[in-house]
Amino acid sequence: MSKTGDAAVTEASYRRDVIARPVPRDGGVAVSADGTRIAWSRYGQGDRTILFVPTWNMVDSRVVGHQVASLARHATVLTFDPRGAGASDRPARGYGFPMHAADAVAVLDANRIERASLVTASRGMNTVVLLASEDPHRFDRLVAIAPFVVLDHGNAADEDDSLESWREEWAGFVVPFMQAVFTEPDSADVIAEVTAIALQASPEVMITQELELDWLTPSRLLGSISNPTLLIHGDADAVTPPSVARQIADAMPDARVELIAGGGHRPDIRDPGLVDPLLKAFLLDAQERLAATG
Repeated sequence: MSKTGDAAVTEASYRRDVIARPVPRDGGVAVSADGTRIAWSRYGQGDRTILFVPTWNMVDSRVVGHQVASLARHATVLTFDPRGAGASDRPARGYGFPMHAADAVAVLDANRIERASLVTASRGMNTVVLLASEDPHRFDRLVAIAPFVVLDHGNAADEDDSLESWREEWAGFVVPFMQAVFTEPDSADVIAEVTAIALQASPEVMITQELELDWLTPSRLLGSISNPTLLIHGDADAVTPPSVARQIADAMPDARVELIAGGGHRPDIRDPGLVDPLLKAFLLDAQERLAATG
């Protein structure tokens, strides 16, 4: 059991139920390139498909429940738990961005999906960049909430001795991190629920991932991504400043930024009423108008 101060921290002590929990139409397991089993769920139905690409192995697909519930009324929506989290396998290694991209492809293949739009958040932008650069015709529109890409190669993430503390004090990292993610007023309930999910994560998986990540390649590929891209960013994000989203958009041929006033790092979880209409307009309404005029 981990502790923060004198109080024992457990999943049960944080559990709240404020994130939407849509019921999937079906689900299954996809086998990725290295044999890792990836648990996926499918919602709604429609000719267009939207795939949610996980962000960090700290959380699983439960955190996008609001967006799934909103978009599944209009399209087929696929989610999957990242390797190392939720119902997916936890291999000893293989947590770099290329393997996360391979997992997404495996889920699409398992569902016989030839073309999809992608939605992700934070560091998941790196996986999306690899996917779109590898097979641009398979992917339609791209959305990232609070995207994070290492743009200054001189400041690329290095091995950090503090990672070792995660083994003994995982809650000591998770609790303050989630407080930094949700800085909006009256966020106690959502902090509690996402903290409960993150406390289920394996510190060993998290450490392995940090040591395997290649932060440089995705940034070098930004200029090759021609897919229409929407970057949604809270203007009060305490984890990743909005300037990062602007720099990413500037590096891409067809990307724009929408700011959420007062939003923190994950406004999609904290304030879905502000984010969901942006997703629907960009992923669905714009395509409907294009089809009607074409």
